[in-house]
Amino acid sequence: MISSNLILNNDFDIINNDIINNNIINNDLNINNKISEINNLNIISKLNQKKKELLNRIERSKNETSTRLFMVTEAYDKYSYEYYIISLTILVLSSIITFIEAFRLTIIEMNSYEIIIHNKIYFSLILNIILLITGTVITILSSIIRFKNYREILEGLKEAQTILVNYKNKYNRQFFILNYHYINKNLTDNDIIKISDKITIYDKIVKSINYFQYIKNSDIVAYNKSKAKYDLNIYKIKTDTRNEFELITKKKKKKNKKK
Repeated sequence: MISSNLILNNDFDIINNDIINNNIINNDLNINNKISEINNLNIISKLNQKKKELLNRIERSKNETSTRLFMVTEAYDKYSYEYYIISLTILVLSSIITFIEAFRLTIIEMNSYEIIIHNKIYFSLILNIILLITGTVITILSSIIRFKNYREILEGLKEAQTILVNYKNKYNRQFFILNYHYINKNLTDNDIIKISDKITIYDKIVKSINYFQYIKNSDIVAYNKSKAKYDLNIYKIKTDTRNEFELITKKKKKKNKKK
């Protein structure tokens, strides 16, 4: 009996030890799972933080590029308008000179009229003075075009405008790519690093565009004021549109409730 009891006790001890070991293993597994979950949450949290920071950085760079693009466009429009007005004035004055020359030759040929013959010298003097003034104005305007280098300025601003538009689109593209990877839950640290490096390259190229040589300091201040007014008007339009949309939605809901 004693031996049988001993055997039973040994069996119970073995079973208890197994249970204890299993519990310890299960506890270890639970602890490891919790640690793994915490680590995963930390990784996701850090990834989200990096994503937000990068999105904010892209947004800032895009806004700065938009401001630069606005100033370049304003400067281009200003110089283009001035160049257009001067060129058109030269064209009109040249046409007037051609007309006066043709008119004078026609009058000279009509020597059969006594009044014209009597006032021929006086009439010719007036035409010569008009031609002289017109030619002088044309010379001055042509000199202004050459002195201000309108063509060079317009070419430089157009090139800067094209580059800025291109890189603004690239910023938008990286912004959408980052959001796309995040929504599909396949965003990694390597993706963030790659996009961040691209943004750094874009920033360097955008900041290296030397368009300030074509814009005066007073014009920069004026363009910034215009940009602020433009942004404010756009914001008002969006706000008004959103408010109107909300009012329409509320009216529709009220009508549906009455039905």
